[in-house]
Amino acid sequence: MVYTVIVFYRFKELSRSQEEKAREEWSELKSKLPEGVNIVSNNRHAFGSNWNGFLVVESESFEKYVEFWKWFKDMVRWYVAETQTIIGIKSD
Repeated sequence: MVYTVIVFYRFKELSRSQEEKAREEWSELKSKLPEGVNIVSNNRHAFGSNWNGFLVVESESFEKYVEFWKWFKDMVRWYVAETQTIIGIKSD
């Protein structure tokens, strides 16, 4: 079973230097994803909504996703103001 997660996000107001730091940290974060979790896409716009964008994440188990989510939120908390998550089970 594969879990597909859509994570809508809204950024905090950042200075230019903070934006650069967030970009650098994002690149590093992507290289440290836990085994069994994959960020399928990072979409910078969510047209038709109030969100700045959304991620599509796949996980081979719900437990792996929960572990990832706790770690991920701690990493991005300083520049992501709000998220909304939709979780589904992938079907072929």
